[in-house]
Amino acid sequence: IGGEVGCHQDATFLYTEPMTVTGFWFAIEDATLENGCLWALPGGHRTSLRKVFKRAGATDDDGTVFDILDPAPLPDPSELEPLEVASGTLVLLHGLLPHWSDVNRSATSRHAYSVHCIDADAHYPAWNWLQRTDDLPLRSLQQVTV
Repeated sequence: IGGEVGCHQDATFLYTEPMTVTGFWFAIEDATLENGCLWALPGGHRTSLRKVFKRAGATDDDGTVFDILDPAPLPDPSELEPLEVASGTLVLLHGLLPHWSDVNRSATSRHAYSVHCIDADAHYPAWNWLQRTDDLPLRSLQQVTV
C-alpha cells in the first residue's frame, strides 16, 4: 500500500440496516504527515451516507454500481484533519465518518492492519457488493469478552 485512498465512508462498501460498520485501523508503524497518515472530518460521523456500492444484478458477472443516497459531495480533503498516530495505536472509524489517506511520499513505510465489523443482528442486503459463497461464508463472532 502507500498509495492515496480517496475520501470515502466505510458504510458505502459495507452497508447494513441499520448502519453498524466500524473500522478498526491498527497502526503497525508510525503514521505521519510525511508518510501519508489518515485524515478525518471532525464530527463527520453525524453526516448522512452519500452512496452505496452494490451489485448491478444477481451475480458477480453483472458488475457493480454506486447508488447515490445523498447528492451532497464528500468533504474536500482540506476540511479534514490529520490523524498522526504512533505505532501500536488503534484508530476506530465510524461507518459514516468521511476519511482518506494521502500518498506516501517519504522513504518511511506506514503499514497498518484494518478490520471492519458489523452487527450480526443487522440486515445485510443481498445486493451488497461483498457476498461470500456457501463454501466460504462471512465469519461471525457470537460473543466477544474483553
